[in-house]
Amino acid sequence: MIRWALPALLLTTWLLGGCTLIPEREAVDRAWFLLELPAEPAPLQNETDRPLAVELGSVRVAPAYSGKGLVYRVGDHRYESDYYNEWFLTPAEQIEQLLRDRWTRKDAAVELVDDAADVWAEGRPAVQIHLLVTALYGDLESASPEADSGEPVRGLGRVGLRTQLRTAERSRLAEMEAQHAIERRSAARLVSALSEATADVLVELEHELLREAEREAHE
Repeated sequence: MIRWALPALLLTTWLLGGCTLIPEREAVDRAWFLLELPAEPAPLQNETDRPLAVELGSVRVAPAYSGKGLVYRVGDHRYESDYYNEWFLTPAEQIEQLLRDRWTRKDAAVELVDDAADVWAEGRPAVQIHLLVTALYGDLESASPEADSGEPVRGLGRVGLRTQLRTAERSRLAEMEAQHAIERRSAARLVSALSEATADVLVELEHELLREAEREAHE
């Protein structure tokens, strides 16, 4: 007992005094981001008497990208989440919020409704959709030289979407994907690339909705 008393006392003294054998590391600032869609491409404008009624069902995100950390693909089926750079809201919350914002604007081609069945009962076209975000990440494995710049592109920001479109008569799946270059590994640049890719994907989704309604009207 006496043999261990002095080392134990010294260790206790060092700990209480804030002294450790582990070297101190500088703290790394954490940052939080939101997807912010650019002004263009804007929501499709309504060109008919009434906009297309759409019921927005579930909005889900594939497990690899559903957390709050920004995600990078670093190899085949290998992804890493950035602990120090995170989304302020979960990706699912952000995508749903962006869609609701786009489709409640004046003169938008799509009008959100609570229940597509009520619109079908009125004899009007409507589409019910369920969304799955299949990609939302920075792809560092797709690096390639940027044309005419002489500087390397370090990767791509990729966004993918799979949606189930259901009308009064049928249901089908549609998939869409967009990507924008990232010049170097940077959280701010990744968020900017993902925001632009998200805008492209949402416009493509709107085209799919209008095509589906037109297809049903001609059958």
